[in-house]
Amino acid sequence: MNPSVTTRDWITLAVLVVTWGSSFAMTKIAVASIDPAWVMALRLSVGGIFLTIIVTLTRRQWPRERRLWGWFAGLGLIGHAVPFFLISWGTQFISSGLSGVLMGSIPLFVILLAHFFLPDEKLTRMKALGFVIGFIGLMIVLGPEKLRHFEGQGMALIGEAAILIACVSYAVHSLLARRIPFQGPVEQAAAVCLSGGVMGLIFAGLYAPHGLAMATPLAFLCVIGLGIVPTAIATLLVYAIVRSAGVSFVAYSNYLVPVYALGLGAAILGETLTANVGIGLVLILAGIAASRMRRAKPLSIPHAELAAQRPSKHPSR
Repeated sequence: MNPSVTTRDWITLAVLVVTWGSSFAMTKIAVASIDPAWVMALRLSVGGIFLTIIVTLTRRQWPRERRLWGWFAGLGLIGHAVPFFLISWGTQFISSGLSGVLMGSIPLFVILLAHFFLPDEKLTRMKALGFVIGFIGLMIVLGPEKLRHFEGQGMALIGEAAILIACVSYAVHSLLARRIPFQGPVEQAAAVCLSGGVMGLIFAGLYAPHGLAMATPLAFLCVIGLGIVPTAIATLLVYAIVRSAGVSFVAYSNYLVPVYALGLGAAILGETLTANVGIGLVLILAGIAASRMRRAKPLSIPHAELAAQRPSKHPSR
């Protein structure tokens, strides 16, 4: 059964799409003069500082249990530091269109992992159908010709693999965020970004010690923007909506972000929108609607029941 979704969840999802959709242009400008490792490290650090200020101003209490800080460090590594770096690095070797296609695999990884590890988010026939319809819609939005850009050798193949690993990392992060035994999304988001920022700075210093040598003022401004909007605010929104509506619902943002990015380009830059965008959006929304239907029975996946009955290695929610 899917967790119930409220109007507030839909609004939160829309805001999340906007925040993540704002990252493309800023990232492109930032990586032109700053090494991807430093872009990752600095945006996480900025996001952590921004959220820490909010925690301080609202007089919230930081969690003190060491076990929780272990969770925060793991979430910062798996859901932020690793995918931020891999995506920035991988896109150097493949087209942005192909990158968008590969990122569309995140919902597929999410629903499969959720079926085995989240008892209340089993994969049903309607949910599977909804995600397939949504993915088809995404392909229509991006253009099916992007599928012909896959490479089976050289650095392009390594770049594709890096982005797919990042997608799996995002999916695992979503599941862990649902299971973490903590209810304060603001404090959690701040702690996760700070933890990821510390690990990111250490990695960037070792991996690219001169990665900031050619940085421009505009690039630094973009990093600050990345840290506040698609990192700090987006992380806060993700943790809030995962608790309320479930990881599968949040995963739909990966289908909607490209639609928003294209619409923003048309509104601000005067770019032309084709009929593909409208058709794809309709299919994506139809897929979301189909997957939220509750009456479908869970699909029978080999060993699914056995996996569900095994004792969890993670603390219960």
